[in-house]
Amino acid sequence: MRRPIALALAFAAGGPAAAAQAHGPTYGLATPTLGKGSWSLDLAVMGRAVGSRSVAMTRPMLSYGISEDLQVSVSLPMRLYVPEGIPPAHGMSRMPMSPDIELLVGWRFHRRAVAVGTRFESTGYAGFDYPTDAVRAGARTAPGLYGALVTGYASRSWYVWAGGLYRRYMTPVGPTADHPGDVAMYSMVFGYRPSPFRHDYPLPDWRVFAEVMGEFAARDVIAGVERPNTGGHQIFVGPTVLGLYGAWGISGGPVFPVYQRLNGTQPGDRLRLIVNTTFWF
Repeated sequence: MRRPIALALAFAAGGPAAAAQAHGPTYGLATPTLGKGSWSLDLAVMGRAVGSRSVAMTRPMLSYGISEDLQVSVSLPMRLYVPEGIPPAHGMSRMPMSPDIELLVGWRFHRRAVAVGTRFESTGYAGFDYPTDAVRAGARTAPGLYGALVTGYASRSWYVWAGGLYRRYMTPVGPTADHPGDVAMYSMVFGYRPSPFRHDYPLPDWRVFAEVMGEFAARDVIAGVERPNTGGHQIFVGPTVLGLYGAWGISGGPVFPVYQRLNGTQPGDRLRLIVNTTFWF
């Protein structure tokens, strides 16, 4: 009898959320993983303004904690409005802003406690992307792979994470091959948990983040020829928030470009906006 009662009380008090990926930001890479045997369901709504056009997409993501430091996730694209010719972006730290089915494994391979509730840790990610469209912006698609590495510091009040990601679609090689451009992403996140919110359930828990995210995109290749007006370097900065209550949470916010050096005359992003709701069970 004691075990079911303890599990029920843990769930009501936020259960896995207290020690899981709930502490993470919206756009930037972060280190937390789910606890062993824990599940989470993320429902994200993503928007982009690119030049005079816009993109809207929603993605559900289901995650499972194999152990305290190893988790697996799968996310699916649900297009709301994705016009042809808009270059893909990674969007959230663990979900792309493109119509790809994604399988992701995260391994927290380093963790060192320096005080009660304070730790340094590092996590690696390996992902598999399967495009749901055969042609994207004129280039034939193929399954892709990506890897990411992030390290940082987390306490009950302050959070700092820095990481990088590289994604490549595994298209055929040759003088007439198509290849969507590779993407390299990097991020830096600073977070703060105000003192009024450093309490456990049933009191609410809020954190604020300042997120910096950069993207390098290579040119697309069509029929063996690099396509003009594709690829470039963009840096985004913005504020985000994370709110937790019991076994669910909500996070999100906008980021805006502060630097753009594109490989042509194509328009860059004017705004990215994400709202994500998470449930733990």
